[in-house]
Amino acid sequence: MSYSGQEAIAFLSAQVEQDDPGSSSHWDMYHRNFVVREDGSFSGLQGFGDCSPQYRGMRSLVHKVLQHKYRRMAKIFPEFDRLDRCALSITEKQCRAYSLDFLRQTITLAFLKKHLPSLNDQSVVAVIGDGFASMTTLLLASRLAKKILLVNLNKTLLVDLVYYRKWAVSHSDCTLNLVVDAEGLTQSMNSGGEGVIAIQSVNHALLQRVSVDLVINIASMQEMDPPVIADYFEDMRVMSKDKELYFYCCNREEKQLPDGTITRFTDYPWHVLDLVLVDELCPWHQQYYAKYPPFYRPYDGPLRHRLVRIS
Repeated sequence: MSYSGQEAIAFLSAQVEQDDPGSSSHWDMYHRNFVVREDGSFSGLQGFGDCSPQYRGMRSLVHKVLQHKYRRMAKIFPEFDRLDRCALSITEKQCRAYSLDFLRQTITLAFLKKHLPSLNDQSVVAVIGDGFASMTTLLLASRLAKKILLVNLNKTLLVDLVYYRKWAVSHSDCTLNLVVDAEGLTQSMNSGGEGVIAIQSVNHALLQRVSVDLVINIASMQEMDPPVIADYFEDMRVMSKDKELYFYCCNREEKQLPDGTITRFTDYPWHVLDLVLVDELCPWHQQYYAKYPPFYRPYDGPLRHRLVRIS
């Protein structure tokens, strides 16, 4: 079974009051004030990422100056300028600011294209956790993927799909299907068009039934309980049996969740046979900026990124 377009959004909207199996104490806390209003808009968007109104006038100039540091980092990636223009167009259609949150996604995709030059308009990519569908939409808009398998908790997935649709409304060839079982997944994968196949996190094991080129997780495994992280790694190991699979992971080296659970990047279930292409502190994820001195401030802990071919 699957739900298409507005049906998918209505289906998720009807479930926002229900408990989300697999949700960590982090998301239990940040989702507690989330509300879908009668007009379909949201309140209580805590922890979802930045979705500020578009920057105008002097405010736009300030952000442009403060973002220069990050764009300078990205100049080593040949695809960055093209992706930067693409991201700006997306945020304009979504009526949101081209914030540092989105800029990081742009730099990350430029980094991935440099290391995985085979990414193209026929690639299938799984995005585990996204904020306002930033990476999802950028992959499709830049034609570096044909289909995106987008996995998230119900409330966050609902917001992802709404923002994806803000962009996709002017791209009629980009579809949206939310699948709830293997039959729906197979039908959506076999359809010829490009677009998003949404999967609720409770159904994440559906990933084991598809072949993908790349899995992306940015700053969300650090917010999961360790058994859930292990489940996603198991999904990837099953997926890699049929096709060469790369995994990009960028997360806090160590993070304590509200209930005291500690997640550590090195404790993720990596395997000695995973082929590591890149493993380092992520340059564009170490600091955020503020409008007052000190302008660049470190996060609570360092974030590491690793690109591997899953064994």
